[in-house]
Amino acid sequence: MKRLLFYFFVIQFCWSCGRDTYDQPIPPAFFQDIVIDITFPEYVRLRTDGGTYEMNDKGVRGIIIYRKSSGNYLAYEKNCSYHPADACATVQVDASGLYMIDFCCGSSFSLQDGTPIGGPAWRPLRQYRTIMDIALLTITSESLNGM
Repeated sequence: MKRLLFYFFVIQFCWSCGRDTYDQPIPPAFFQDIVIDITFPEYVRLRTDGGTYEMNDKGVRGIIIYRKSSGNYLAYEKNCSYHPADACATVQVDASGLYMIDFCCGSSFSLQDGTPIGGPAWRPLRQYRTIMDIALLTITSESLNGM
């Protein structure tokens, strides 16, 4: 019996050292298409490459819009992919403007594709479909990466 308990604790210890992959997925978000006229003054940062804009009233916890290049925009869910049910699991653009970060768990994510670049997160952020038509940017609730 002692040997069985010993093996049980060894297995539990070794299992706990691995990547934390048991967390829940980001909850689904369904919203009407968001249409943004980027010529409006509040979206001035979306007129230059590398510019970002954060919305807090759509998606699960909000949406981060990133201009990758002219006509190429990306939209990410602000709900962190690592333990997304945690009350503080919210991503924001870092003050440097070079990446996104969740100060709760310490995970950081690339603005280029939403993949984790630091911290415990192992899944990318949910990315929403974007459509650019002249000066109108449309964001749909369709997930591009199955998150």
